[in-house]
Amino acid sequence: MAIDVTRYVCEQHLADQKFEFYGLQAAEALNYGPGSIYPILRRLVTAKWLLVREEGADEVRTKGRPQRTYYRINPDQLGAVRQRVAELDARERSSRRSSRPASHPMPAPNSGPEFGRVEG
Repeated sequence: MAIDVTRYVCEQHLADQKFEFYGLQAAEALNYGPGSIYPILRRLVTAKWLLVREEGADEVRTKGRPQRTYYRINPDQLGAVRQRVAELDARERSSRRSSRPASHPMPAPNSGPEFGRVEG
Protein backbone atom coordinates (compact mmCIF):
# COMPACT_ATOMS: atom_id res chain seq x y z
CA MET A 1 0.00 0.00 0.00
CA ALA A 2 2.80 2.45 0.84
CA ILE A 3 4.29 1.99 -2.61
CA ASP A 4 0.89 2.92 -4.09
CA VAL A 5 0.84 6.19 -2.13
CA THR A 6 4.45 6.96 -3.06
CA ARG A 7 3.79 6.17 -6.72
CA TYR A 8 0.60 8.28 -6.68
CA VAL A 9 2.47 11.30 -5.32
CA CYS A 10 5.35 10.86 -7.75
CA GLU A 11 3.11 10.43 -10.80
CA GLN A 12 0.93 13.40 -9.88
CA HIS A 13 4.00 15.58 -9.34
CA LEU A 14 5.44 14.61 -12.71
CA ALA A 15 2.14 15.56 -14.37
CA ASP A 16 1.94 18.89 -12.47
CA GLN A 17 4.87 20.12 -10.41
CA LYS A 18 2.53 22.32 -8.33
CA PHE A 19 0.29 19.37 -7.45
CA GLU A 20 -0.70 19.18 -3.82
CA PHE A 21 -3.26 16.95 -2.21
CA TYR A 22 -4.92 16.23 1.11
CA GLY A 23 -5.09 12.82 2.75
CA LEU A 24 -8.71 12.00 2.00
CA GLN A 25 -8.15 12.93 -1.64
CA ALA A 26 -5.32 10.37 -1.87
CA ALA A 27 -7.39 7.79 0.01
CA GLU A 28 -10.26 8.17 -2.45
CA ALA A 29 -7.96 8.15 -5.50
CA LEU A 30 -6.33 4.93 -4.33
CA ASN A 31 -9.48 3.36 -2.85
CA TYR A 32 -7.96 3.07 0.64
CA GLY A 33 -9.39 4.09 3.98
CA PRO A 34 -8.08 7.27 5.63
CA GLY A 35 -6.79 5.20 8.54
CA SER A 36 -4.42 3.50 6.11
CA ILE A 37 -3.27 6.65 4.29
CA TYR A 38 -2.40 9.02 7.14
CA PRO A 39 0.29 6.85 8.78
CA ILE A 40 1.98 6.52 5.39
CA LEU A 41 1.80 10.27 4.79
CA ARG A 42 3.32 10.96 8.22
CA ARG A 43 6.16 8.59 7.45
CA LEU A 44 6.81 10.24 4.07
CA VAL A 45 6.86 13.65 5.79
CA THR A 46 9.28 12.34 8.42
CA ALA A 47 11.52 11.05 5.61
CA LYS A 48 11.32 14.56 4.07
CA TRP A 49 9.85 13.16 0.86
CA LEU A 50 6.71 15.27 1.33
CA LEU A 51 6.25 18.88 2.35
CA VAL A 52 3.22 19.97 4.39
CA ARG A 53 1.03 23.06 4.23
CA GLU A 54 -1.95 23.78 6.45
CA GLU A 55 -5.00 25.20 4.72
CA GLY A 56 -5.10 28.94 5.24
CA ALA A 57 -7.99 30.89 6.75
CA ASP A 58 -8.31 32.83 3.49
CA GLU A 59 -8.98 29.67 1.44
CA VAL A 60 -12.57 28.76 0.65
CA ARG A 61 -13.82 25.94 2.85
CA THR A 62 -17.06 24.07 3.05
CA LYS A 63 -18.86 25.05 6.23
CA GLY A 64 -18.25 22.57 9.00
CA ARG A 65 -15.28 20.93 7.33
CA PRO A 66 -12.07 20.79 9.36
CA GLN A 67 -8.93 22.54 8.17
CA ARG A 68 -7.05 20.43 5.64
CA THR A 69 -3.39 19.55 5.62
CA TYR A 70 -1.98 19.63 2.10
CA TYR A 71 0.97 17.54 0.99
CA ARG A 72 3.26 17.88 -1.99
CA ILE A 73 6.43 16.18 -3.03
CA ASN A 74 9.65 17.74 -1.82
CA PRO A 75 11.39 18.72 -5.07
CA ASP A 76 14.76 18.19 -3.37
CA GLN A 77 13.82 14.53 -2.83
CA LEU A 78 12.15 13.80 -6.17
CA GLY A 79 15.17 11.86 -7.43
CA ALA A 80 15.23 9.69 -4.31
CA VAL A 81 11.47 9.10 -4.49
CA ARG A 82 11.58 8.14 -8.17
CA GLN A 83 14.57 5.86 -7.60
CA ARG A 84 12.83 4.13 -4.69
CA VAL A 85 9.64 3.61 -6.70
CA ALA A 86 11.67 2.13 -9.58
CA GLU A 87 13.57 -0.18 -7.20
CA LEU A 88 10.39 -1.39 -5.58
CA ASP A 89 8.66 -1.90 -8.91
CA ALA A 90 11.61 -4.07 -9.99
CA ARG A 91 11.47 -6.03 -6.71
CA GLU A 92 7.73 -6.46 -7.03
CA ARG A 93 8.10 -7.85 -10.55
CA SER A 94 10.86 -10.14 -9.35
CA SER A 95 8.88 -11.30 -6.32
CA ARG A 96 5.87 -12.12 -8.47
CA ARG A 97 8.08 -14.44 -10.48
CA SER A 98 9.55 -16.05 -7.38
CA SER A 99 6.43 -15.56 -5.18
CA ARG A 100 8.51 -13.91 -2.41
CA PRO A 101 6.96 -10.87 -0.68
CA ALA A 102 8.41 -7.48 -1.67
CA SER A 103 10.29 -5.51 0.95
CA HIS A 104 8.77 -2.53 2.71
CA PRO A 105 8.42 0.42 0.30
CA MET A 106 9.05 3.17 2.82
CA PRO A 107 12.43 4.53 3.83
CA ALA A 108 13.60 3.11 7.14
CA PRO A 109 13.76 5.63 9.99
CA ASN A 110 17.28 6.99 10.32
CA SER A 111 18.33 5.14 7.17
CA GLY A 112 20.91 7.70 6.18
CA PRO A 113 21.43 11.42 5.92
CA GLU A 114 18.85 11.99 3.19
CA PHE A 115 16.18 10.42 5.43
CA GLY A 116 16.73 12.44 8.60
CA ARG A 117 13.96 12.96 11.10
CA VAL A 118 11.87 16.12 11.05
CA GLU A 119 12.37 18.06 14.25
CA GLY A 120 9.38 19.55 15.99
